[in-house]
Parts: sequence; C-alpha cells; structure tokens
Amino acid sequence: LGARPSTSSGLSGVGDTFGTCFGPLSRNRQFGYRLGKGETPEEIRASMTEVAEGVDTSIALVKMIKKRCKGYRLDLKYPILFGVAEIIEGNMKPLEGLKGLMNFPTRMENYDERF
Repeated sequence: LGARPSTSSGLSGVGDTFGTCFGPLSRNRQFGYRLGKGETPEEIRASMTEVAEGVDTSIALVKMIKKRCKGYRLDLKYPILFGVAEIIEGNMKPLEGLKGLMNFPTRMENYDERF
C-alpha cells in the first residue's frame, strides 16, 4: 500500500502492536478480550466510555486493501487482519478465527524493501 515493510516491523510498529496486544489498559485488547468471552461488538461499544480505535480501523483497512490491491484471495495474504474484521462484523466467531489461523499453512514471509 506504499509503506516500507520495515516501518511496521520497526520499534514504533512492533512497540505499538505489543502495547495494544498485551497492555492491560489497551482499549483494543479489552475489546478483543470481551469478544472472546462472547459479547457482541454492539454490546461492547454500548458499554465502553472510550474508543477502541483498532476496531473501526481494521474494517476500514480491509476495505482499502480490497479497493486498492488487485489480487486473488487477499484474505490469504492478510489472514489476521481479515479474520479480525470478520469477527468484528459478526461473520465469524472468535474461536473459528483462531482455528482458521492455527490451521493456516506455513509459508515463507518475504519483505521486499524496494517498495
């Protein structure tokens, strides 16, 4: 999408991701935890006093990828992002998403710095 892969794999990208995933005060983590416990996105949003930015961002990013990236089965290229969006949109249960990722075939990941 125009960014260097090293940007997201660098300290700011990885640090932000780790803080979001593992930080007990992370609104995104709290949202995901509650989804995993069985609450719906609507129930969680109605009870939160702050915004979990990653929720709407994940859906917007999937839409942008589908619009800008030409390719077959983009969900195979971005399995975590597409899975998260499916769960948030209510098209998949969290356990289904986890099982899908755990059964995903392993492959070499290549980051081409020329782009």
